Amino acid sequence: MVALKLTHDEPKLVYLALVYHLGRPGSELDRETKLPVEHGLREVKVELGAHLADDAAIIELDDAQYRRLLDAVYGAVNELRVHHMRSGAESTVARFTETARTLFPEVAADPEAALTVAEAMIMLHRRIERAVTRAARAAPAPARPAKRRRWPFRR
Repeated sequence: MVALKLTHDEPKLVYLALVYHLGRPGSELDRETKLPVEHGLREVKVELGAHLADDAAIIELDDAQYRRLLDAVYGAVNELRVHHMRSGAESTVARFTETARTLFPEVAADPEAALTVAEAMIMLHRRIERAVTRAARAAPAPARPAKRRRWPFRR
């Protein structure tokens, strides 16, 4: 489990990535079993939504949620790039464009601003990866099993 502290615009950026992720059909289904995942990103979105106006927010993610979040960030970056290239056209992902314009009003005024938001998301992606890598290094290594005695075949 990893706890990430989000500051400045990071809660809004993560929230937008979560809107992207959850707006895609089947995003909360297990790829192998096609059943709903036990701990998806919907809970994270609900928790984070209550703290969007705060100066900082803390989200806790397990390994699967962490990987899904990083994929969602990249997907949101792609949507923002398309928003810019298509001069502010609506996204095919449900509520993505509406949420982007609400969270970042400059995107509504100028589609060029979508690239600035996308750049901030890339920086956030890198920061999250570094934070998780540091946390993994700081965690104690799993205990090694006791060394087994070898059979004395050569006597």
